[in-house]
Amino acid sequence: MLGIVGLLGLALCLLGLIPALVGLVLGTIALVRGQSERWPAVAGVVCCGIAVVVGALALFWLLSKAAMCGDTSRYPNYAARQGCVEQEFPFVRETSNP
Repeated sequence: MLGIVGLLGLALCLLGLIPALVGLVLGTIALVRGQSERWPAVAGVVCCGIAVVVGALALFWLLSKAAMCGDTSRYPNYAARQGCVEQEFPFVRETSNP
Protein backbone atom coordinates (compact mmCIF):
# COMPACT_ATOMS: atom_id res chain seq x y z
CA MET A 1 0.00 0.00 0.00
CA LEU A 2 2.80 2.43 0.84
CA GLY A 3 4.39 1.74 -2.54
CA ILE A 4 1.25 2.81 -4.37
CA VAL A 5 0.94 5.89 -2.15
CA GLY A 6 4.60 6.62 -2.80
CA LEU A 7 4.19 6.38 -6.56
CA LEU A 8 1.14 8.64 -6.54
CA GLY A 9 2.72 11.03 -4.05
CA LEU A 10 5.66 11.74 -6.34
CA ALA A 11 3.40 14.10 -8.26
CA LEU A 12 2.99 16.20 -5.10
CA CYS A 13 6.41 17.81 -4.83
CA LEU A 14 8.14 14.47 -4.34
CA LEU A 15 6.27 13.84 -1.07
CA GLY A 16 5.90 10.22 -2.11
CA LEU A 17 9.52 9.54 -1.20
CA ILE A 18 8.68 9.42 2.51
CA PRO A 19 6.02 6.68 2.39
CA ALA A 20 8.04 4.84 -0.25
CA LEU A 21 11.11 4.71 2.00
CA VAL A 22 9.00 3.58 4.97
CA GLY A 23 7.30 0.94 2.83
CA LEU A 24 10.64 -0.27 1.51
CA VAL A 25 11.98 -0.76 5.03
CA LEU A 26 8.80 -2.38 6.35
CA GLY A 27 8.42 -4.62 3.31
CA THR A 28 12.01 -5.77 3.55
CA ILE A 29 11.59 -6.53 7.25
CA ALA A 30 8.40 -8.50 6.50
CA LEU A 31 10.20 -10.50 3.82
CA VAL A 32 13.17 -11.27 6.06
CA ARG A 33 11.01 -12.32 9.00
CA GLY A 34 8.58 -14.25 6.82
CA GLN A 35 5.62 -13.13 8.95
CA SER A 36 3.38 -12.20 6.05
CA GLU A 37 2.41 -13.64 2.71
CA ARG A 38 5.35 -13.49 0.35
CA TRP A 39 3.86 -12.13 -2.90
CA PRO A 40 2.13 -9.02 -1.47
CA ALA A 41 5.32 -8.16 0.38
CA VAL A 42 7.38 -8.58 -2.80
CA ALA A 43 4.93 -6.44 -4.77
CA GLY A 44 5.11 -3.76 -2.07
CA VAL A 45 8.89 -3.75 -2.04
CA VAL A 46 8.97 -3.52 -5.85
CA CYS A 47 6.50 -0.60 -5.90
CA CYS A 48 8.40 1.17 -3.15
CA GLY A 49 11.69 0.58 -4.90
CA ILE A 50 10.34 2.03 -8.15
CA ALA A 51 8.97 5.06 -6.27
CA VAL A 52 12.31 5.64 -4.54
CA VAL A 53 14.29 5.38 -7.79
CA VAL A 54 11.92 7.63 -9.76
CA GLY A 55 11.79 10.15 -6.89
CA ALA A 56 15.56 10.20 -6.52
CA LEU A 57 16.04 10.74 -10.25
CA ALA A 58 13.47 13.55 -10.28
CA LEU A 59 15.08 15.17 -7.24
CA PHE A 60 18.53 14.93 -8.84
CA TRP A 61 17.21 16.47 -12.06
CA LEU A 62 15.51 19.37 -10.25
CA LEU A 63 18.54 20.08 -8.07
CA SER A 64 20.89 20.01 -11.06
CA LYS A 65 18.68 22.54 -12.87
CA ALA A 66 18.62 24.75 -9.76
CA ALA A 67 22.40 24.51 -9.38
CA MET A 68 22.82 25.50 -13.02
CA CYS A 69 20.73 28.63 -12.44
CA GLY A 70 22.76 29.45 -9.33
CA ASP A 71 26.09 29.35 -11.20
CA THR A 72 27.47 32.90 -10.86
CA SER A 73 30.03 32.42 -13.63
CA ARG A 74 27.26 31.55 -16.07
CA TYR A 75 24.65 33.99 -14.72
CA PRO A 76 26.59 36.87 -13.14
CA ASN A 77 23.72 38.95 -11.75
CA TYR A 78 20.39 38.45 -10.05
CA ALA A 79 18.32 39.28 -13.14
CA ALA A 80 20.15 36.68 -15.24
CA ARG A 81 19.70 34.02 -12.55
CA GLN A 82 16.03 34.93 -12.19
CA GLY A 83 15.60 34.63 -15.96
CA CYS A 84 17.18 31.16 -15.84
CA VAL A 85 14.80 30.10 -13.08
CA GLU A 86 11.80 31.37 -15.01
CA GLN A 87 12.98 29.58 -18.15
CA GLU A 88 13.88 26.26 -16.51
CA PHE A 89 10.97 26.20 -14.05
CA PRO A 90 7.97 27.75 -15.84
CA PHE A 91 5.67 26.76 -12.99
CA VAL A 92 7.50 29.18 -10.65
CA ARG A 93 5.84 32.54 -10.41
CA GLU A 94 7.05 35.43 -8.30
CA THR A 95 4.31 36.63 -6.00
CA SER A 96 4.06 39.82 -4.06
CA ASN A 97 3.47 39.66 -0.33
CA PRO A 98 0.35 41.53 0.83
